[in-house]
Amino acid sequence: MIGGSIPPSPQGYGRGLEGLVAGDTRISDIDGVEGRLRYRGYPIEDLVAHTSFEATSYLILHGELPTADQLMAWEAELRRWRRPPAAALHALARVPRRAHPLAQYRTMLTVAACHTPEPENTTLDAQWRRPARILSWTAALAAAAIRHLHGFGPIDPDDELGFAANFLFQTLGRSSPDSELRAFEASLIVQAEHGLHAAAFAALIVISSGADLGSAVLAGMGALSGARHGGANQLAFEMLNELRGVEEARAWARDALSRGHRFPGFGHRVYGCPDPRVKALEPMVEEVLTAHGLEHRWEIYLAFREEVETALGAKGIYANVDSITGLLYRPIGLPVSAFPIPFCLAIQTGWMAHCLEYLPDGPMIEPGAVYTRNS
Repeated sequence: MIGGSIPPSPQGYGRGLEGLVAGDTRISDIDGVEGRLRYRGYPIEDLVAHTSFEATSYLILHGELPTADQLMAWEAELRRWRRPPAAALHALARVPRRAHPLAQYRTMLTVAACHTPEPENTTLDAQWRRPARILSWTAALAAAAIRHLHGFGPIDPDDELGFAANFLFQTLGRSSPDSELRAFEASLIVQAEHGLHAAAFAALIVISSGADLGSAVLAGMGALSGARHGGANQLAFEMLNELRGVEEARAWARDALSRGHRFPGFGHRVYGCPDPRVKALEPMVEEVLTAHGLEHRWEIYLAFREEVETALGAKGIYANVDSITGLLYRPIGLPVSAFPIPFCLAIQTGWMAHCLEYLPDGPMIEPGAVYTRNS
């Protein structure tokens, strides 16, 4: 059981709650020893190879892959909510363009929440009516926020396109090659759920208080905005992008390692082994980079990764998914400051699933604290 107001024993807690189990879940199985990630029993590699983001999001939320009819209905529901309230888009005009895209689209989502049907209804049935709206509204608002960075206005959706393709269309104002679409959709699939990480737990705390699902997602977005969480892919790309060749990458890595430097995109609280999400994305990211004549960026990444993992692999430090997604997002056209947004679009699926799983009988989450005197 999560929650309760009884303070833990001095032996039963740790700063950051590391190592503590907060509850049971049927949503995902993360094996940090063998390097496996499954959603509802399905390996992410199989989902990348055989399903769409729409089918994967349905699986995460509902517990099973959709039938053809269920998938058609879910896709129609997602298309139905592709046009967020105009007031939310109008609010963007008052947001400074220099503001981070995550901050911009959190602002718009807050405004949109004021225009939702039955905003005060927090019954379980009402909460279950919200995931499609949240997924589609946030995608449209995120695309508008990214365009706002460059002084461009929002673009109407193309209802002939799937979720991933339409997001890129509304962001870039053009269609994308199939290889880029496959790789981008794969990045959404492998980042759609990852247990009770900080942002998911923030959402869970909010939903446990009796709030609506949209408020819980906003709490998750706030947690995700930190550089130690959702911003790591941007930092990892900026670090690697400074390196101009394989030998420079190896030399810089060795020097940084000798000084005890910590690298964004490397190491993970759960995985003490290679991150399965990296392996799932590798061939597609390499294909996209090659298509753009950027093979050298892939070679630099592999050389840098080899140096770090050779030195630190024995300590369980390997490249995580944040190390590789920026290599994909930049050539397909996303600005560097927007790299956290696809992660947020994907992972909110998991946040909502955990909230809905918890809702039927979960108590309000109120962990205790042990008072210590000032010395």
